[in-house]
Amino acid sequence: MHARSITLCVILLLAAVCCAAAAPLAAAAPAPLDPAPRAKWTVIVYMDGDNSLESWIAHDIDKELAATGSNADVQIVALADRGSEPGTADGGWSGARVFNVTKGMKATADMAVADWGNPDMGSPQTLIDFVDWARASYPADHYALFLWDHGWGWWPGNTMKDVTSNDYLDMDELRRAMQTIGGVDMVGMDTCLGQTIEVQAEFRSFAKAMAGCEDSTGYTGFEYSEVLDKLQANPAMNASSLATIAAKSVRTGHDEWSLTASAVTLGWRWDRLTAAVSDLGWDMAIRLPRYRHAYAVARRQSASPPQSYPEVRDLYDSAREIRAHVASPAIKNDCTRVIQALRGVVTYEWSPAVEGDLHGIAFYWPAAPAPPGAGSAFFSQWVNFAYYCTQLQFTRLTYWGDFLADWGG
Repeated sequence: MHARSITLCVILLLAAVCCAAAAPLAAAAPAPLDPAPRAKWTVIVYMDGDNSLESWIAHDIDKELAATGSNADVQIVALADRGSEPGTADGGWSGARVFNVTKGMKATADMAVADWGNPDMGSPQTLIDFVDWARASYPADHYALFLWDHGWGWWPGNTMKDVTSNDYLDMDELRRAMQTIGGVDMVGMDTCLGQTIEVQAEFRSFAKAMAGCEDSTGYTGFEYSEVLDKLQANPAMNASSLATIAAKSVRTGHDEWSLTASAVTLGWRWDRLTAAVSDLGWDMAIRLPRYRHAYAVARRQSASPPQSYPEVRDLYDSAREIRAHVASPAIKNDCTRVIQALRGVVTYEWSPAVEGDLHGIAFYWPAAPAPPGAGSAFFSQWVNFAYYCTQLQFTRLTYWGDFLADWGG
């Protein structure tokens, strides 16, 4: 029924396999420290400042992580990379240091518990090595992983930008890293567009809950001091509660670019949501000739994060608009299921009126290509569609990619 779109995805997958190059071997990580006494939680922060965010490394360690610091119940360990050039704060050190963050400390070289040289923060092996190192050195009953850097949802060549190595931690690499380490309890995406359903799919089997932003994160991101204060006050909390607290902290400290926050659970309720999205993609694809115009109207009227992401739409609002504009009973039923399932997945959502009608999870729905000569900007929304078809877990789980292949044809 979708022979053309399925064939397209198969071709793209074969091309991706044939063109893949072996990644260079990473330098060996330092040996773990003698293990600290077992805590309730270890909060692992993977901080890539080998880019334009370098000056914010010291800010977030000094003013947020160290405002609370570690205690017997909650250990805080951060790998902070400032690149190959001397930093501009806290002693001017370069490269990457590991800090077991204590209350009131500064991110100076002498406070580091390990020197990691100048690692490639865009390599999945670096993430694997650090999480393994942190678990061995600071064991705990539960682990939270915060990924701190630039990002752009599922799009390759954007997340964990490492200028020195000219590398990025793409979603397929991130999924393989999480699989290798066996997952964590909770993930915080301190990056832009972290709360798309495509990104969530990469963590589905490797975390119980996620926190992040449906739009740009901004420079403030998570307010770590608030998160850690509440975690230390109640170290028995579960992953979902921690994700909710992390999402709420974005609202506390938001700047003009930190305009959304949400927390989601990644258990069976999330599986129910993806099943509904998959059925929606299938039914929209087989009815595309009849309802293409109605789809376009629904897409145009659905909410989109306003920070220059025209290819992204709010999943809940899109389902609501499709249900309102498409006459098909099957599609209306699919949309109702998406809406109901999403309500069971999102444990917290916040966005001000300027963001529009957002509900915590975005997804990829680009505009259908314009006729030739309409301008390259229109087609930019389809950049990396081959990656979308071949490398994302979400595309393997659902028929949404098949619908997009037909929609964009």
